[in-house]
Order: sequence, then structure tokens, then C-alpha cells
Amino acid sequence: MVLIVAAATVLSFALFLSIAYPNKYRDEINSACNEFGVDENLVRAVIRTESKYRPDAQSHAGAVGLMQIMPSTALWLAEKTGSPESATRLREPSENIRLGTAYLKYLTDKYSLEDALAAYNAGEGNLMRWKGEKREEYGFKETREYVKKVLRAKKIYEKFR
Repeated sequence: MVLIVAAATVLSFALFLSIAYPNKYRDEINSACNEFGVDENLVRAVIRTESKYRPDAQSHAGAVGLMQIMPSTALWLAEKTGSPESATRLREPSENIRLGTAYLKYLTDKYSLEDALAAYNAGEGNLMRWKGEKREEYGFKETREYVKKVLRAKKIYEKFR
């Protein structure tokens, strides 16, 4: 009986993880992370936090796709990565993940992980303003919560995926 309960608990936890922390788009994430040298679990955590793995997601501000990239940022990233056509295909998971991963690489090369995530969420201009004001915390509650959510999801992906 104890063995049956233990097995049911493990299966329930595995089911919870597969729903709450999906591991979709493995090939696309792996490819983009290999290209840009970004931690796969970080990309998974950003996708989970940004869109809950919905490729058709669109924010009220106009951010698009799995990694919720603004079209203007996509244009800049597409030029920077040498694939200008990518900016027009933000709803395609492979293109969205590639550009979002390139953006994470750009930000993590410039800032600490927490600051890079804050810039990803609120924009680099806001991050620079907050740093210039010598704030002890990010200026938007949404950004403070976003950084925590991504880091928490990253830890879960590292431990269980």
C-alpha cells in the first residue's frame, strides 16, 4: 500500500511539472541556446513567464509570441543577428525563440542576470534610469515580480528537467 501511495505521489508530481513547467520546443530552444551561448533553463523560464508556452500570445503593449518580443526590438535583433526576415516571423516558435535568446544574450553580456531580466521586462531605458537614480529596487512592481518569477522557474527547470 505504501508503495502504491508513493508511486501515485511521484506520478502526480510528474504530471504537475509537465503542466506547470512544460518542456516544449526542445529542439528550437537547444538550437538557439547553442547559437548564442545562453542557458536553456533560462530560456524555458522566460518563455513560461512571458507566454506560458503559447506561440500566439500577444501583450497589450504589442509584444508577440513565446518570448513576447516587441516588433521594434525584433527588427533590431534581426539585423544584429544577420537575419532580417526573422522580424516578420515572430509568431513562428523557432524565430521567436531565436530572437528572444539573442536578446537575452545581449542583455546578460551587459548586466547581471537580475538586471538583464528587468531590462527584458521593462526595457533597457527604464533599467538605466533606475540605475542612474541609484534605486535599491526596480521601479515597477511588475518588473520586481517578473524577475522573481523567472528566477524561480529557472531553478525548477534546473532541478527537475
